[in-house]
Amino acid sequence: MAARSFGSQEGGGFNDFSKAFKKNPSIENYVRLRRENPTAEIEVSVLGGIDPLFYMEPELKRYGFDPDLIAGTLDADPDAISEISLQLMERIIEARKRAEAGETHLVRRGLAVPDKLIDWIINCSLDALSWNNTLEIPRDLIVLIRERLGGANPEYKQAAHAHEQKGNAALIGGQLKARGITPTFKMLADALGVAPSTVKRWFEPGEFEREVDYWSRAFDADGKMIPFNERQK
Repeated sequence: MAARSFGSQEGGGFNDFSKAFKKNPSIENYVRLRRENPTAEIEVSVLGGIDPLFYMEPELKRYGFDPDLIAGTLDADPDAISEISLQLMERIIEARKRAEAGETHLVRRGLAVPDKLIDWIINCSLDALSWNNTLEIPRDLIVLIRERLGGANPEYKQAAHAHEQKGNAALIGGQLKARGITPTFKMLADALGVAPSTVKRWFEPGEFEREVDYWSRAFDADGKMIPFNERQK
């Protein structure tokens, strides 16, 4: 006897939870179903099937994608998903270079893949993985999804890095002051590999001086850090 598929019922077919979601695949409906039924199996694919591929074939060929490769993606073939992910990233890189060189209207000229087509292929890949109960996502697809969500250096990561650099600037400034050197934004910028204006932007008026003064008490006159229990308050 074949094993029951995820989100199905005994005897075949989707269970009631999966049917309810597929009838209305909104996040509002999904969250309601999940919160009311925490342990329920809910099959979440909504774009599956080969029929959309026939409709999309001219669009795929226009941008140089092999429909057979997309068919493999719809079957949750990890090699196919990885290959189409790599091809999409190559097209993104090429379009980015063209844009930086001053070329315009890339999508209209067929020189760049529309975002909506990239997202459709991503969604089809994710749906296929769910439909086939293959929940190991190829890393090439992960990198593609991350790129579409803001890349490897999103705003929060940039803010965290700036916060870390600000702390380093204050620490270095305090060490310099302890050695009898008045720190400047240029000194700290050179030490951290950024522009002086960047260092200045990290601090509110008067904050830099206060932070430097605070950290200067953590170092001796040779710039060596003083053990915490020996520092003057």
